[in-house]
Amino acid sequence: MITPYPIINFKPGKGTLAPGSFRRTALYRFKGIKPKTKLPARRLHLADQQAVFSQPRAQATNILFRYMYRDASNYKQHGEAIFTNQTLLLPADIDKQIRAFLKDGEFFIARQINIDERFFDALREDDHPWHTFERIEVTTLAPFDPDHWFQKQHRRDIVEFLADLEKAQRAGWDEMNVRVDLQRLLEQQKNQIRRTLEK
Repeated sequence: MITPYPIINFKPGKGTLAPGSFRRTALYRFKGIKPKTKLPARRLHLADQQAVFSQPRAQATNILFRYMYRDASNYKQHGEAIFTNQTLLLPADIDKQIRAFLKDGEFFIARQINIDERFFDALREDDHPWHTFERIEVTTLAPFDPDHWFQKQHRRDIVEFLADLEKAQRAGWDEMNVRVDLQRLLEQQKNQIRRTLEK
């Protein structure tokens, strides 16, 4: 069988080289240099994340919770809250727990968990009460959780926030626990559906 690149310089135990190759092995032998082996790209495992996350030099221990409201016309308003993380929970674990408590892994009623509602001032007929969770980040920014602060005068830790999410999920997400004008709009929509079904 004819090979596309004829093998030349064959020496038993020395390997083979093809013309057109860079002949790195021969070059290394000539210069007396040992070829460096490429190390595979290494991902950061959970244990390594914990080590990096808990290093005192990086005082980024607070957790930034990013979310948004997407209205009927697909316009978005973003919101955020920042919680302390006294127990140094890993971001991956926090994200997993948050998604476990949300409806379909991403939706929640902001007022039910004392998070600032991000509805637009002008409501449309097909607006809804649900906010969407985007992601969490580790941050050095100071805690920022205004709705909870006004009610309890207390900085909420991420563990407390997770407990609030769990409580809301167990009780059932209450679509009527929203801003008054949106509540009225939702009531009108329900009444309209009832009238349509009764016909």
